[in-house]
Amino acid sequence: MFAAFAPIWMITALGWATMRFGVLTRATQQALANFTFLIAIPCVLFSSLVKVPLGELPLRPLAAVALSTLLIGLAVYFVARRTMPGPDGDRVIAAMAAAYLNAGNLGVPVALYVLKDVSLIMAVLVFQTILLTPLIVGRLDASAHRLGLRDRPTGEDGSARGDAEPDSGTDGGVPAPAAPGRWRRLAMLPLRTPVILGSLAGVAASAAGWLPPEWLLRPLELLGGAAVPAALFALGMSLHQTDGRAWRLPGRDVAAAVLLKVVAQPVAAYLIGRYLLHLDGAALLAVTLVSGLPTAQNTFVYASEFRAATELSRNAILFSSLLSMGTLTLILWLLGPA
Repeated sequence: MFAAFAPIWMITALGWATMRFGVLTRATQQALANFTFLIAIPCVLFSSLVKVPLGELPLRPLAAVALSTLLIGLAVYFVARRTMPGPDGDRVIAAMAAAYLNAGNLGVPVALYVLKDVSLIMAVLVFQTILLTPLIVGRLDASAHRLGLRDRPTGEDGSARGDAEPDSGTDGGVPAPAAPGRWRRLAMLPLRTPVILGSLAGVAASAAGWLPPEWLLRPLELLGGAAVPAALFALGMSLHQTDGRAWRLPGRDVAAAVLLKVVAQPVAAYLIGRYLLHLDGAALLAVTLVSGLPTAQNTFVYASEFRAATELSRNAILFSSLLSMGTLTLILWLLGPA
């Protein structure tokens, strides 16, 4: 089972090493992440989903992942309301760190290379972008408004000035829009998200019974072939800290968020999938593995935009990504085929 994940972790480690030893720069990482997000992943999602009959889309597995996400996220939020002092935005980010999964930068490579099927991760990307993101941004916006931060200055990339921001990754979302016109832009979010457009186009073509001709489909498949290595390499690059912060063990809040994300959420998804939705075999493995993905990098993007728990979100991304190397391998060993 280790052999299934070994290439994933090796490419991720190589990306980290290029940043650690100065072979590549942060600008290179951003360019690679943009290529992955804007071109490679939409191509692989479209070229894969166009071949999947509409009736085979994984609605029950998606329900298991969605229910586990909502269960963990809402539980953390309501517990934090009683135990976590400070603005409400901090509690929203804590819930997001514990439940919002990295469906793009790591999820797509895992789906392609380990599960050999992108249909579930596509559905999760749509779920997170269309349903979860408006709820999250709405709560964060209300909190920022109460604190008088709604119209604060932002950097050129939309993040709060003074915050060191890692690459936003390909988590199925985009950086939160600045205050003017936020809700109008939020309503258009799915239409401005390439991975969602690629997924919806593939589903629509499949529903219409249209398979693109070889001369059109083949270039998309070739571009999509770059999605796995490019996404993993960019993920590894983003894990290197370049702003001088020293490595140290995570605090109590970070540790709780990380353990909930990579341990409690996949366990919850497994129990929901097996005993509530009666999934088994490959479907149950996919549900548990996808739910065990680490915290999405967009968590830090939203935290920076609304000045809410930026350190917690940054550390949750880092440590959940590192710990997931072991937990995802363990899940595959426990539930994978003999």
